[in-house]
Amino acid sequence: MRKGMLVKVIGLALCVAVVSYALFGLDSNRNKLDYFEHLEDTAVTVDSENITFADLGFYILYEEQKVEEQARIYNPDSPKDYWNMHTNDTFIQREAKDAVMGMVIHDHLFYTLAVEEGLDTLTDSEEQDLQFAITDFWEDLYDAQWEHLPCDEDTINEQIRIAAVAEKYQTKLAQEKGPSFAAYNYDGYYYEQMLNEHTVTINNKLWKRFVLGDITLEHSSLNYINGLTNEDKKKKEK
Repeated sequence: MRKGMLVKVIGLALCVAVVSYALFGLDSNRNKLDYFEHLEDTAVTVDSENITFADLGFYILYEEQKVEEQARIYNPDSPKDYWNMHTNDTFIQREAKDAVMGMVIHDHLFYTLAVEEGLDTLTDSEEQDLQFAITDFWEDLYDAQWEHLPCDEDTINEQIRIAAVAEKYQTKLAQEKGPSFAAYNYDGYYYEQMLNEHTVTINNKLWKRFVLGDITLEHSSLNYINGLTNEDKKKKEK
């Protein structure tokens, strides 16, 4: 390929990426809803259990904290850039959002199965691990997240307990049926086969209009030159 043609192809690819990136951001902001106005609405129904948006509190806080940590390393001046980055054929914000819903469905299903089999009681050792996990969770939250808790701390701690029981049931499945613990993660193949035997209905009418990254966090700026700090941009302008 001639050099001139290669430059044109690269330029076109960059233009497409920038336009897609901009449209994604504009569409998200234009259609976004206030998550806190819909806490009592049903987010997803797993078989006959209605799970509200308030029940997603722990998972949203956890995922937003985890991604934001990487975002602030990527661009401390504009973490929002990382959230809107396109990678692996999807946007990081959408990937994180899918992870939230996937974990919620997974944990509530496994918790229900654990209760049915009488496995919802934690041993002293498991209870201790749970308390360590709860402590770590609260210590890792950003100040903005503390100011935007979806529900009270006791409720969120109970959601973490549900996740712990679900993990215990997942361990049981891996030990009894194999092949591994990871195979029964929310994105694991064996779990997906199990999920086919259950009815799951997501309230996409509302869920699609919440912007993960802007629920318990605050982002005041957005750049379209990804990865550049303010200092980097000043150097480029000289």
